[in-house]
Amino acid sequence: MIKRACCVVALALSIAAVGAQERIAVLDTVLPKGIDAKVVIPITEKIMEEFVRSKLFTVLDRSYITKTLSELEFSTSDLTSGDSEKLATIGGFLKASYIVVSTVQQLESTYFLSAKMIEVKTGVITAQTSVNRDGSVSVLIDMAGDLGRQLVAASMGQDVASSSRSGGRTAVQPTQSSAPQASAAASDGRQEAPAQRRKPARFSSVTADVGSAATIGVLLGNLYDMDLYSHAEEDSAAVSGLSYGISGIFPSGLFYLSAAASLTDTEHEDYSWYSYTQSVEASAGAGLDFMVGPVMLYAGARLGYFLLTWTEEYSDYSYNEGTWSGLAYGFETGADARLGRLVLGLRYSFVMGTLSEIDAYWVDLDAATGSLSLRAGFAF
Repeated sequence: MIKRACCVVALALSIAAVGAQERIAVLDTVLPKGIDAKVVIPITEKIMEEFVRSKLFTVLDRSYITKTLSELEFSTSDLTSGDSEKLATIGGFLKASYIVVSTVQQLESTYFLSAKMIEVKTGVITAQTSVNRDGSVSVLIDMAGDLGRQLVAASMGQDVASSSRSGGRTAVQPTQSSAPQASAAASDGRQEAPAQRRKPARFSSVTADVGSAATIGVLLGNLYDMDLYSHAEEDSAAVSGLSYGISGIFPSGLFYLSAAASLTDTEHEDYSWYSYTQSVEASAGAGLDFMVGPVMLYAGARLGYFLLTWTEEYSDYSYNEGTWSGLAYGFETGADARLGRLVLGLRYSFVMGTLSEIDAYWVDLDAATGSLSLRAGFAF
């Protein structure tokens, strides 16, 4: 059963990793007065084509963007100034992580086409390009294709500067730095520098968790008969079952904070005795996180409060039940993949502690609970 669940989780994580792409909105190009407005759509579509071809982003449809801007009573020119508040508003409605804005300027017979890619959440320009060329207004369409390719390259951290056709020049100003990667030599002896993918951003998540769990308990004494100490210790064992809960992971740089609450329900039965446990735990954690492709890995320590009820019934019709509580500590580790606004992950957590009795006649209990859970929820 557990093996089958792990296979399902692995498949789900693979699907999430493939689809975990940032959403990007390419807004209509802003033209100065005197240039035929019919050229706006071809320019914008040419830029969009390059982002679609890169397969690095989920590119929003132009008609959807236009409809949303109209409903919000925003014009494209409102956003070219980089107003962070307006960008955050439109990005929220579009559910886009990045917005591309472009403008055209004309000086005599020379056209200047520039574009910048802005991160909605921070208002930071992550990539910026410009192209200039002499000719008629129709030359803007070819310029848009060049500009789109250069902007995609800049978004991946490449430092590109090349000459364009007709004696014009293209300048690319990446604001994200990354080390170039050398590719293997081709069969003809030439080397190519492949496009380096943009480094995925860390993300916070809040999820519902469900998985398999095990509880281990060792009794430390008996208030009425200390001779039962050895008997109680021998009867304590690992009891398996299920775990349910909610958890949140909140990264900041290389570090993260977490919070979790869970209910563990386990039971065991054989020919001589039946054991049943229920535990409620609330905990906080902290540790390190890092990205491997679109998947965020994390590992750290946990500290929480533990409430455990343990019931045992024996074949000789004897019956024991007790409830213990106290602080517990342990660790957690996991992997989360983002799929748009959704997140899917796998998390292992472990806590242990010496718990004091509440209504049992046994004194204390050394208890530990470990659970392997599937996380599913929202990323932000």
